[in-house]
Amino acid sequence: MTEIASESVADRYGASRSKRWDRRVGWTLASVAIVVGVLVIAFGNWRQSTTEFQNIGFTLNNDSGDAEIFSATTRFEVNAEPGARVSCAVEALNTSKATVGWKVVDLPVIDSRSQTVSVDIVTLGPATAAHAKACWPVEP
Repeated sequence: MTEIASESVADRYGASRSKRWDRRVGWTLASVAIVVGVLVIAFGNWRQSTTEFQNIGFTLNNDSGDAEIFSATTRFEVNAEPGARVSCAVEALNTSKATVGWKVVDLPVIDSRSQTVSVDIVTLGPATAAHAKACWPVEP
């Protein structure tokens, strides 16, 4: 077989050297992209928030008197860096787990790591549960 015919056959079936080299470059670039992606995922959240919370309990004030004012009180503990400003979202839920009360609370700055917080929430109707939904550090 002549050299021209073998090049023609190689081009037809994708066995030429240039395509093989292009594949190597493609696989190399894809591998580098995967490694960079893994590094971003691994070290992107290196400085995670140390703000944590734990619900302690709640009290429901669903006495439907003449005024029909409903409320709930929730207690929770927040752990954060001393001196950090923290905000928390609290909510009250009804029997179908729909939100009937919501409040964002800015906690006072304290010098210790842990503080217990009690929050009153006015609700639109009778609540069956109340809890802290999220807490986060507030940037100055």
